[in-house]
Amino acid sequence: MYGSPVSPPNMVHMAAYLARDMGFFDDVGLDVEFKEFQGGVDTLRGGISGGLDVVGTSSDPLFAAIQQGAPVKAIGTYAPKLSVSFVTQPDIKKVQDLKGKKIGTPGGVGAFSEVMARLLLEKNGMTPQDVQYVNVTTAGRLTGLINKQIDAAILHIDQYYTAIGQAPDFVDLANMWEIAPDWWYSAFVVTDDTLKNKREALTRFMTAIVKAQRVMYMDPTDTKKWSVEETKAKADVVDKAYADLTKGGVWAVNDGMPEKLINATIDLEAQIGVIKQQNKPTYAQIVDRTLVDEAVKRNGGPWSGDARWY
Repeated sequence: MYGSPVSPPNMVHMAAYLARDMGFFDDVGLDVEFKEFQGGVDTLRGGISGGLDVVGTSSDPLFAAIQQGAPVKAIGTYAPKLSVSFVTQPDIKKVQDLKGKKIGTPGGVGAFSEVMARLLLEKNGMTPQDVQYVNVTTAGRLTGLINKQIDAAILHIDQYYTAIGQAPDFVDLANMWEIAPDWWYSAFVVTDDTLKNKREALTRFMTAIVKAQRVMYMDPTDTKKWSVEETKAKADVVDKAYADLTKGGVWAVNDGMPEKLINATIDLEAQIGVIKQQNKPTYAQIVDRTLVDEAVKRNGGPWSGDARWY
């Protein structure tokens, strides 16, 4: 059972969906059921409480959970890099204009959208107390902006193109990959018990994932076709988002868990108060590379020769 952090997925989350839709899970002898959640915090809670073998989540709740003693490990990633923008209503032209405004934050405090908002605010001399957080669904970020129920939200790249297609005067206030270029975004996470008891099944899961991630670069036609089906975005939106995601190397093709990025993200999350400065989790506490390293071998070995590849 795989716990997906959003419903429906955005293009950045497509690796597991493509592995299912193109038969890669079948190829490795797995029948993977999907359960969709409203944010990585909820998927991580579901994984820890049992009933899910693998969950997708952003790094923020993962690091916080490990610092608090949760028995979990990252075994891979669906996207090591950020590809989200902070999008606002037309009257918000600079970060300081957010004072008193409503920001849509699926999952609440400590979830990905809130952490991104906090990061942008604190880099501009503001704090969360200067704005109003509004809890919305993962899909509700977009509809909330369009219906003017919220003033700002973190949008994935396909959501951004959908938004400006309906309201061209929305403001792209900040591209978060420029604000935090070394931020490690996401992880596939398992509990220590699952890691111990289902190693071969998990290795096969990651083998299918790595294959899907590589196919996303090699087969744009099928990737876009299934992305339209799964994300419910229009074909022109998928075309634009695909171009950006592939150009930026947002999807992993190897292990996707570089120690440099993870350590940089730990330090920045401690700096803005997502995790505590004392006893910060270490790379060894967060990551188990053994499964994905084997999965990469089963896919012919690491890709190299391109700065995009992680």
